[in-house]
Amino acid sequence: MRATTRPSWTWTIEPPDGWLVVPSTATEPADAVRAWESEVVEALLESFLPGGAPAPAGPDPDADHVATVRSSLAQTVGSLVTFADEAATEGARAMAGVGLLDRGPVPLLVTVGMGDPDESDDVFMTVLGAKGGNPVSPPGIEYPDLPDGDGIKVTRVDIDEATGGAWVSVAAGRRTEFPDGVVDTALVWRSQDLVLVPTILDVIVDLLPAVKIIRSPL
Repeated sequence: MRATTRPSWTWTIEPPDGWLVVPSTATEPADAVRAWESEVVEALLESFLPGGAPAPAGPDPDADHVATVRSSLAQTVGSLVTFADEAATEGARAMAGVGLLDRGPVPLLVTVGMGDPDESDDVFMTVLGAKGGNPVSPPGIEYPDLPDGDGIKVTRVDIDEATGGAWVSVAAGRRTEFPDGVVDTALVWRSQDLVLVPTILDVIVDLLPAVKIIRSPL
């Protein structure tokens, strides 16, 4: 992302082990996205089936099972790219966690935006889910210590009016101040997989340092 009215600045994601930066067809060449999908599917297949797919040396009773697992993983990885395509606006990217409670890749939205120091933080708090919510069960807000900015973590539960099902979101944010502006980083996970909430709560704040804010000197 590049600001147009302030000194040049950019941001990058350097994910730790167990996390992927998901490419989007809106920002990357289609052949590069396809190659990424293929590599990730085979890597995941290795983790689901130690030893990977058996060598094609005659009939194999497990061949159908391997094909089924590969097909399922391909659909999951394709869904990640679709999610990344939807998120690929300026200042937004997608990440995915691998190996969290034996789930498939878990998608996470990363957004970064720059504003004026004197502006209200209402937009930032809204992105994190700290505004509004169910009055019976309001968002839970914590303020973790971060080495590179002011941190906030928000846990929120909403009820789908159409289905009555519960949606939970966990978000972690960081506000980094510069002399002429502030940069807000937000990581947001939203799902109906309530069992995964404690795991996401444990890892989401640790992901904030993976988002690097880079700017040229004033």
